[in-house]
Amino acid sequence: MNIGDMIETDTGQIGLILDREMLYPGHSCSPVRNYIVMWNDEAPRYAQLISANKKITKLSSFAVKGKIK
Repeated sequence: MNIGDMIETDTGQIGLILDREMLYPGHSCSPVRNYIVMWNDEAPRYAQLISANKKITKLSSFAVKGKIK
């Protein structure tokens, strides 16, 4: 998944990917560790707040169900 994609979590929340945090930064084959996501409605309870705005959080890549087309 890329920056700008709409995603759905395992619990049904929908959001927009703003950034990606890689497991091994600088390595060309590194998997994604976390996504920085802006939520349409409410963020999932397990998402980590990273700013004063509660709609922008850090989300584990394992919590993503899939990309919305």
